[in-house]
Amino acid sequence: MLRVGVLGCGIIAAKVCDSLKGNAKVAVAGVASRDKKKAKAFASAHCPDAVIYSGYEALAKSSDIDLIYIATPNTFHYEHAIMCIKERKNVLIEKPFAMSLEETENIFFEAKNRGVLVAEAMWTSYLPLHKVALDWIAEGKIGQVKYVTANLGYAIENVPRLKSPTLGGGSYLDLGVYTTNFALSFMGDDLKVSNVFVRTNDEGVDRDITYSLETEDGSILGNFYVTMCANTDKDGAIIGEKGKIKFVNINNYRKVSLYSPDDVLLDEKEPEGDFLHGYVYEFESCAKAISEGRIQATEMPWSRTVNIAKLSDAIRSVYIEG
Repeated sequence: MLRVGVLGCGIIAAKVCDSLKGNAKVAVAGVASRDKKKAKAFASAHCPDAVIYSGYEALAKSSDIDLIYIATPNTFHYEHAIMCIKERKNVLIEKPFAMSLEETENIFFEAKNRGVLVAEAMWTSYLPLHKVALDWIAEGKIGQVKYVTANLGYAIENVPRLKSPTLGGGSYLDLGVYTTNFALSFMGDDLKVSNVFVRTNDEGVDRDITYSLETEDGSILGNFYVTMCANTDKDGAIIGEKGKIKFVNINNYRKVSLYSPDDVLLDEKEPEGDFLHGYVYEFESCAKAISEGRIQATEMPWSRTVNIAKLSDAIRSVYIEG
């Protein structure tokens, strides 16, 4: 049984704890917040058997915790990850993993030196339907991939955290990392940014971004759009020489479908059970890796997280000075 400590008691952490209830492989054993009353209320609602820790440092030092799930605001991920790693704790870090490539590489450097697992909680990469699409491509079902597209948008621009530059707000860090991971998953690792269009608010936070990626050899093009101003259809597609794969909701797969070039449906898969509880897969992946003595999760190796950070730095450099 993997004993998980939750560092940060926000909305995503609540969903994660709810999804882990009754899991045979993973249990939420501890919860920490800067506000002990908040931690108590959180545990009561989402993980009543968890121990309440007074402060993040106490959780990091606990011998009763095997892995710490970091779910604090974006700009604190680096600080909290380094603190936990220095206590030789395995960590699963909520996306966006860090605020820059430099922070990302420093986290992996510290983890490698101490032999602890670090993984990015890019939960879509752990979902079974993600592997279904990868397998269809590997089996040649759509031939050579030529074009990839995806969009992700919610009407959330009035959420205080997302409006704040100091908390790492904006549409890209909250949503764009999903579309960039989607691109790397199905276009390959050698990608470059070829075009970016962004609209910002008065604080310089990006409200929405349209961007293009392409392979270094120019053989695959990808176009992506994210916004925090409106609910989009959230769909994605992979177009190949011999067919296409379509996704319903690229940040929580509801369906993945295989089509012929002339749009005849050939195969279709939907998630098993409650699709809202898909967070279990990333934790089970971490549990398996730790039990096997590995410091990387198969579904989100360090190289993938580094590539996301590289592309994110390039995309955000259009509107972030320095």
